[in-house]
Amino acid sequence: MNNIEYSPNIKVGDKIKIDERNYNRPRRRLESFLPLMKQKLALQVEKYNQYYPYTWLKEDGSISMIEHPEWEQDEALCDDKENAWARESGKSLEQWRLDKEKNPSNLTEIALTLVLQKLLPPNLMVLRSARYDDYENGVDQLIVDRNTGLVVCGIDEVINIEGNTGKSKKEKKVTNKMLQGGAQVKYGARVENGALLLGKLKNIPAFYLSLDKNELADLCESLEQEEATVSERTLLSRLRTSLSEQIKLYEPLPLSPSLKLNLNAFQESLKSWLK
Repeated sequence: MNNIEYSPNIKVGDKIKIDERNYNRPRRRLESFLPLMKQKLALQVEKYNQYYPYTWLKEDGSISMIEHPEWEQDEALCDDKENAWARESGKSLEQWRLDKEKNPSNLTEIALTLVLQKLLPPNLMVLRSARYDDYENGVDQLIVDRNTGLVVCGIDEVINIEGNTGKSKKEKKVTNKMLQGGAQVKYGARVENGALLLGKLKNIPAFYLSLDKNELADLCESLEQEEATVSERTLLSRLRTSLSEQIKLYEPLPLSPSLKLNLNAFQESLKSWLK
């Protein structure tokens, strides 16, 4: 593998700190940014859908494969899970879904999707996984390179300070997934000879990302600006460092040949993230 320079004083799994200035000033409620986030997601989805001759992304940025023979039954499975979770929480399904949408973990996932879509090179498409793959395969996001056709990265877990997994558990979970061949999705997307192909993918390099609530608030406020902000660029730099450090952890592991090739491709892709 090619050598990557790592930023000093940053360890794998450390929370990504954007800027500690003004953290004591009044903050808007995080859920108040949700309408803006949805609007920006829909605009990006429209752009991605125009790349290819059919609609393949839902308005929330997630992959849709309604023509897949098992899509309907998998959607029903997800509905059953959500109904069970709603009953366990003592809420109606509608209220459970509304609360889930406003949950900081969901807002973190959307915000990270948007900032990556905003700042990464245009050949890299940042997609939210289908609901089935979120629930069944633990994949929140995919990054697809339109030039090489590869799915260069799968974000296995996007969490914030309120998440219930600690650093060591996150590392163990994702490392175990890599040892088992990497992330996989039933409803994935890749590009071959300029054409979009939808379907099952495996051997995807898996990573995790995290933000705390103040960092998320900074990011939400930055999303109101059309041009890239200092906070966003700082975040992207630290995301890149965190991912690079995770790659460093994977290097000595006995990974499958296919996964190693994809990991090398992602390592090359990271070099373009700050250009």
